[in-house]
Order: sequence, then C-alpha cells, then structure tokens
Amino acid sequence: MKPAATDLESFIRSAFASHASVCRRRIVGGPAVAIDHRATAVLAPVLNEIFSDIAATSESDVAPDVAIAWSYDPQGCCIIELNKGSEPVRSVRWRQSSRAYSSALEAYGQSMIRCETSDWGARVIVPARYIADRFSTSSSGPAHEDPIEGRTVLVVEDQLIIALDLEALLREEGAEAVQLCGTVEDALRSLETERPDVAVLDVNLGTTTSFPVARELQRIGVPFIFATGYGKEIEFPAEMRQVPLVAKPYCVKTIREALSSTVVAHV
Repeated sequence: MKPAATDLESFIRSAFASHASVCRRRIVGGPAVAIDHRATAVLAPVLNEIFSDIAATSESDVAPDVAIAWSYDPQGCCIIELNKGSEPVRSVRWRQSSRAYSSALEAYGQSMIRCETSDWGARVIVPARYIADRFSTSSSGPAHEDPIEGRTVLVVEDQLIIALDLEALLREEGAEAVQLCGTVEDALRSLETERPDVAVLDVNLGTTTSFPVARELQRIGVPFIFATGYGKEIEFPAEMRQVPLVAKPYCVKTIREALSSTVVAHV
C-alpha cells in the first residue's frame, strides 16, 4: 500500500491561513503534485517559519505580498519557491540556508527536504521519492484519469457562441468548472489566480495565436490540447508539435480522446 499523500496546493493554502494577517498570498501555482505525508510533517513547520520570516523582514508597514510557485526539476524533485513580491523572481542566486527552518528540519536533516534562501525569499526542495502520483491524493486505487469529469477546464476561444456551446458540452460530460477566456491576456490573467486541470486552446485568436497561453500551461504543468477551424497547416513552435490538435466544430468524443492522451502523458 502506498503511503497517504496530500495535494500540495491545498496544503500550501492551509499552511498560509494562519499568516493571512501578516502576508498577502499570491498563489502562482504549478503542476498537480501530491506529497507523501512523511514530507508534509516536516514541510508544514518549515513553511510556517518562512512565512513568518518574510513578514518580519518586510521594510513596509503594509503586509508584504508573497508569490508562491512550484515546479519539478529534471530529477523529479518538487521545488517550492516563496518570493517577496507579487511575481516569482527569476535568475535568483540561491544559497544553502544559514539557519535551520524549524526544529523539524533539524531533526530530520536534509534527507527529507532541503531549504535554500535568497534576498527575495526561500525555496524548499522535496526529493522525488516523496512525490506521489500527480493526479491522486489517495493511498488506494489508481489515479483519476477521466480528462473531463470532475475537472476544471480552461477554454480559450474568441468566438463567444462557440465558447458557450463548448462550455455546455463539457458540463454535460461532468466538468466541475469551465473557465472561458476570449483573449491571450484574459487567459494569462486567469492563470495568475486559478490553475485549471486541463485546457482547450483555439490556435487562432483574431490576429494572434494562443501560443503564449500554451507556453504558460507548459511551464506550470497543465495538460492541454489545441483546436482549429483552419485545417492542420499551422506552423507550431517546436516544443508544441506533439500537442494534440482537434478540428472545429467541437466534438465531445474527439475532445475526450485528445484530452485523455495528453493527461496520461502528464501522469
């Protein structure tokens, strides 16, 4: 039997709750991650001390913003970054923490998690062996692989009537929520505050394309598919040529099959 696991985003929101009066959280998000309960036992007090430290070192009387994001490194470790400010800080020079964040970290040592700091905040590294299935937070049974039922689906479609029709189709198939965006800007703003489970992107949005949204989805680890009404003669960026492409008008069977293939690829 696999050890019990906890959804990382839910865990971070819960850990931050007691610090809401001294820090303003901004969840930037990341891929769906389930953390082994043995690691969360150490992670909880570490995050609590990081939040407290960021609040205590703020140079303003106003509660500081804290941008929280996570990702995988090439070794499969989960990297959780907590930065002062409303955006993740790029090109940071991280250093091994000169202080032990919590007695729990001291007790378990760096075999459980590692903590590094910078002038902008801190990041925690959870080894790959403590990462559970990405789409399952239960210790029994296989990961939930239905690409629509119970999911939050982002739809980027500039034709309102078509978007509303697709929303209705997805809800009939059991989607828990459908986020409709008609422009690249709307979609990127939506991703700043809400992380969908999967996404359907119309390639052509007026005079532009949905590729910037696709890049952001790839960065945060959200499975997605493309859709087009202009045939398949589209010049895709190299990193997107393997993304499934469906033809419009939308067909539930085709969308389900395409989403299934991309969800499985992310598990």
